[in-house]
Amino acid sequence: MWLVATEDALSEAVAQRLLREATVDPSTASFVRRNGFGYLRNRCREFSQVRHCPVLIMTDMDNWECPPTLKVDWFGEESLAQNVLFRVAVREVEAWLLADRLGLAAFLGVNVNSIERGCDLIQDPKRHLLAVARRARREIREDLLPPRNSVATQGFGYNQRLSEFVLEHWSPSAAVTESPSLERAVRRIRELA
Repeated sequence: MWLVATEDALSEAVAQRLLREATVDPSTASFVRRNGFGYLRNRCREFSQVRHCPVLIMTDMDNWECPPTLKVDWFGEESLAQNVLFRVAVREVEAWLLADRLGLAAFLGVNVNSIERGCDLIQDPKRHLLAVARRARREIREDLLPPRNSVATQGFGYNQRLSEFVLEHWSPSAAVTESPSLERAVRRIRELA
């Protein structure tokens, strides 16, 4: 059994897929999330005290300078137990989706060259993904993009549609070649599995 704590539905889908990639049955994991990093940050020390199973805590780097400074802010200087994996998507989990350029392009129905390389260097991966989605097939575009004249930053079906991509089409083994932060996450999950 694993304990997996994530920010949102999309991050949870990514965690499920990464567990499957490491030959861990996600149905044996206990998933915890509350829409946003605040919940994770407030409970991270509690999660890190679990000793009876592997623990994966996954968050976005967002505007932090680097993952180590974020880790110090959340956990202080303490070392995490061997069974605890604190993984940070640089800058957002969407970067890891963008890293599978061929898979995402096929899913969206866009030219692969519309997806930037070096996804860990993209300052706002979600905005880039949404910009690419403007050229996607209509049904996908309608799910991902906010309605016209809306204050929303994403469409109502954003997490559901991208979770579908992650669970059914995304290739972490292809994505790790474009994303060093994902490569580190995949490697550590495999080591713990």
